[in-house]
Amino acid sequence: MYISKSIIEGLKILGFDRQTIKKIAKEKSVEEIFLSTLFLNYIIVLVAFIIGIIKGGYTIGGRAIEPSVLYAMLMIYPFMFNIAVYAVYGFFGIFAELVNPKKHIHPLLSVGFHTAIVFTIIIYAIALFATISLSFAGFLLVMFILYFLYTLFVTMHTIYGFSLEQSLIAILLPFLLIGFFTFVTFSVYPELSQNIIGTLFQ
Repeated sequence: MYISKSIIEGLKILGFDRQTIKKIAKEKSVEEIFLSTLFLNYIIVLVAFIIGIIKGGYTIGGRAIEPSVLYAMLMIYPFMFNIAVYAVYGFFGIFAELVNPKKHIHPLLSVGFHTAIVFTIIIYAIALFATISLSFAGFLLVMFILYFLYTLFVTMHTIYGFSLEQSLIAILLPFLLIGFFTFVTFSVYPELSQNIIGTLFQ
């Protein structure tokens, strides 16, 4: 019951329902939605694995995926997904606090996990398309990232009452810092960038 309620609330947030965003931001605990997202992920993982076994396994780019390796990855994924959600929204929440020290991370985390429970389904759909066409799945992934950033922008603007400029700073500053450290790292270790490019495009 709580999972279905969380999915509905997540859909409303992704539909930019500001009243729902404000209501979810006031929730004092994220433990229940954290566990709900984890549980939903495990259900989808098990269903996807069973269907894959029945159909003879999954392939990516024409190469078959070893069932035992796939199962291990699928079992690890739900928990890692939740950790990633916590890290991403917490990371942007830190920069929201830098923009205005009176604001706190918790409201953004609460809204983040309610959207993440819907993102779970979207990501699995993209992964399913990846077994059919990597290029189309890559396109969907780029669209998903852009939509996520816009959702994050609207969420910050609604929760924290940021101006347009403050919201853009809170979102873009992390990317500027990541870009800066990446540039410095590749300048110091140029062979690292060559290895990464070679791995991606071999």
